Amino acid sequence: MLDKARRSPKLRVLRNELGGRAYYCAALQGESDYNICINSDLTVSCNCRDRDGTGHIGDLSTQTLQEVFDGETARRFRETLARGSIPVLVCSECWELKAIPRREAARHVAQYHTPRRGIMVENTVLCNLRCASCDRKSVSGIRRKLSMSLEDIEKVARIIREYKIEEIAFHNLGEPFLPAGVLEEVKILRAHNPRARIICSTNGVLLDAESKREAALLMDHVYFSIDGPNQEVMTRYQCGGNFEKSYRNMRGLVALRNSRGKSLPEIEWKYVVFPWNDAEPYITDAIRLAGEADVDIISFWPGGWSPANISQRFLNDPFFQRLGNPSWKGREIDFRAWRR
Repeated sequence: MLDKARRSPKLRVLRNELGGRAYYCAALQGESDYNICINSDLTVSCNCRDRDGTGHIGDLSTQTLQEVFDGETARRFRETLARGSIPVLVCSECWELKAIPRREAARHVAQYHTPRRGIMVENTVLCNLRCASCDRKSVSGIRRKLSMSLEDIEKVARIIREYKIEEIAFHNLGEPFLPAGVLEEVKILRAHNPRARIICSTNGVLLDAESKREAALLMDHVYFSIDGPNQEVMTRYQCGGNFEKSYRNMRGLVALRNSRGKSLPEIEWKYVVFPWNDAEPYITDAIRLAGEADVDIISFWPGGWSPANISQRFLNDPFFQRLGNPSWKGREIDFRAWRR
């Protein structure tokens, strides 16, 4: 079992600074498959948790993606990391932060490239829920535009094609299925990038219209973020959510996909674990419901935006240590292996 210092990114940063270490950011090196985000107003953030704009490194309204990566802000961030400090606070909680010997730091400042493996596209920063840790007002306040236009999506799709980016994470700080034109958005991305892998994370409440289901079926992987096996438990965090709608829409998307003889998109129930939803009956009930919905995977992710909201049971209880299989997410059960 990992000790607390190894589990805490902030403590790792402190330990490494005291030890004379340097850092580099995999996202700013162009190595990430996820964390560089094109925001709803075409600004570019270096991380998916840039809720205050401190991670803005450029703007595709006036720059190319190459110019963003070559620009003053991205260069300053790399140089700050190479000196053994962090440029913005969110770095200390970001999995892209890597500790390296100081003698290697200069190489990482000079050697980088634009993203190739993946990029995030935030089609909207608006959301139909009010999750407990989300400061929607502040996030919306730093965007010049709250949602991308179809012209913006076209521009982004061309950029992704130009730079041969392999994966598109079609989500960030908003609910991607909120815009009425989401089907046209995904069609544009797919038309310009037919071989790209498109993934998406949704709370599922709005996936009840034909056009939105068709948008989902153009993707490769859809995560339904449902943090509990019933309304009461789920809405402790996902305020304003509707368990019955989310679950029904998830189950309906699986049935529609299967009726067409397709294996994609992969459909996954994403269950973020907190102290109030980590009891064994809740977890076993979610697994049962996931099986009944015929989803491909149910995954359990460690949650907690503060120490009080971290599930110690998830970290330490033998029940969770035996649950499914370990993965980069936390723990997961792949029902497809059971059905073979």
